[in-house]
Amino acid sequence: MDLILLVVILVLTVASFILEWLPIDVTALASLGALLLCNLVTPEEAIQGFANPAVITVMMMFILSEALVQSGAVTRIGYRIARLARRSGRRASSILLFLSGTLSAFINNTATVSIFMPVALDLAKRYKISPAKLLMPLSYAAIIGGTCTLIGTSTNLLVSALAEEHGLPAFTVFEFLYLGGLLFVVGMVYNLLVAPRLLPDRAADASLTGKYHMSGYLTEVKIPKDSSLVGRTVLEEQVSDRFQMNVVEILRGREKIASDIRYTPIEAEDILIVRGPMEDILAFKETYDLLLLSDIKLDDSDLADQNNILAEVQVSPNSQLTGASIKEIDFRKRFGCFVLAMERIGGVIRDKVAFVPLKAWDTLLIFGPRQRIEALYSGADFLPLQELNVRLGLSRRWWVGASTIPLVVLLAALGVMSILKSAILGVVLLLVTRTVRIQKAYEAIDWSVIFMLAAILPMGTAMESTGLAGIVGKSIVGFGDWMQATVGGRSGAYWGAMGVLALITLVTSLVTGFISNNTAAVLMVPIAASAAVGLGVDAKPLLMGVAFSASMSFFTPMGYQTNTMVYGPGGYRFMDYLRAGGPLNLLFWLAATLLIPRIWAF
Repeated sequence: MDLILLVVILVLTVASFILEWLPIDVTALASLGALLLCNLVTPEEAIQGFANPAVITVMMMFILSEALVQSGAVTRIGYRIARLARRSGRRASSILLFLSGTLSAFINNTATVSIFMPVALDLAKRYKISPAKLLMPLSYAAIIGGTCTLIGTSTNLLVSALAEEHGLPAFTVFEFLYLGGLLFVVGMVYNLLVAPRLLPDRAADASLTGKYHMSGYLTEVKIPKDSSLVGRTVLEEQVSDRFQMNVVEILRGREKIASDIRYTPIEAEDILIVRGPMEDILAFKETYDLLLLSDIKLDDSDLADQNNILAEVQVSPNSQLTGASIKEIDFRKRFGCFVLAMERIGGVIRDKVAFVPLKAWDTLLIFGPRQRIEALYSGADFLPLQELNVRLGLSRRWWVGASTIPLVVLLAALGVMSILKSAILGVVLLLVTRTVRIQKAYEAIDWSVIFMLAAILPMGTAMESTGLAGIVGKSIVGFGDWMQATVGGRSGAYWGAMGVLALITLVTSLVTGFISNNTAAVLMVPIAASAAVGLGVDAKPLLMGVAFSASMSFFTPMGYQTNTMVYGPGGYRFMDYLRAGGPLNLLFWLAATLLIPRIWAF
């Protein structure tokens, strides 16, 4: 009965991850609650995840990464790329991808992509390259770079901690570099030579209004002298509520009014730039006897001037606004900017944007005063996709923030102390020197990842205690036995183990395309360990296969956070990931299967 209950909980958990019934951390906590309710884990086992060394190390690495970002050193390097590349777009792309991959080996890869994405968009504009040809390779480079070290991705830390629980020694900091380095070289060649040929030229030279297809939703109306709207304000007439549309800007002679529009009395001969469904715009026109200037096509230049600009921002995974709609948070009053459109996996949202709940990594097209948008960039709720005023200066204690991660890695690599101990001491150093403020440290931690990790770990415990891992492991061993019998002879045992490794890495890489990489690792590690026992071989090659294949998430936009990050800014569609990432997934699967036994013998 316990086995049946676990299978039901597992199926529902995976379905929720894929279909996004609930946020991933809530799904993980719900699965933990179900395990407790069904007595599949004890209360002590349920909370062990919150004290797991991997979870604490990941938490510390978020803060260490934030210190490096705050130092300004990486941003300064990023904006030197164009100067180093001179007039070569290919050279600029190569430097960008190499830097992002190298940095991802030591800090959180979502932080790496958030640093370099504005750089990539700037390079795309400078060298007239489609952003689509740069951003997906940027995500791939960060993912591959993260596989090169123990701290490069939370998956490696997680598998190392689980390996210890199965009696294996912890993985060393640079143990992953043997295979990760080879994959990084292969990935660089693929990203520079193959991926650009498979990716579209979509949105290569489009303006922001063109990219979001706003031409049918942005138009101008003129206020005649006899209109009942003269002398009234947008707020008094409740324009937004009555017509499901918004006044974006008021053109009054040579003056452009974009601030406090709701409280600005409208004058005769004013031209209003409005955004909304065409039927509502027409109803607005008829109600107030306005003149529709439908022959004028609005573009970025019609909206922006020295004081008011169009810009793109992304909703941060740490944002406190996720789950709330634009209307609920009163975005325009709170931030002094106007949301014109929203893009997320599935396409651009233009109709009734105000009522759509925000999700992490949503890309927003916003319009407003330059100073208000700059203030928006400096907050914790949004990530910039353009740099309005690139500040290449260094912070006051930049050298502390920039040197702490190398110091942490060095101490762990030399065996002076564990990575957990060195990471904790590194964070303490940052806090006592005030290089990072304690409040900023709290904000730097992606709590959804921490809660998801801690809550999903007991699932692996339940899989082992109920025997589910053993049952699946025996099935996989059966495939290995078949391979061994088919090949026969002395090499039969080797090829039997190879068949099991190939199957485990294949299943893991397919699963991680639809659920988080960490969840895939937690589910597959007990199965891999059980299969190793059944085969009578060392579990390390199989666990390494799980670690690397759990990060092979190239063929879907939802399998890895960085893939989701670049979806909107790159103007991608789901098939773009399948077209460009599918061959890379296959290539890495073959490489990992063939190379792992040569580095870590069975």
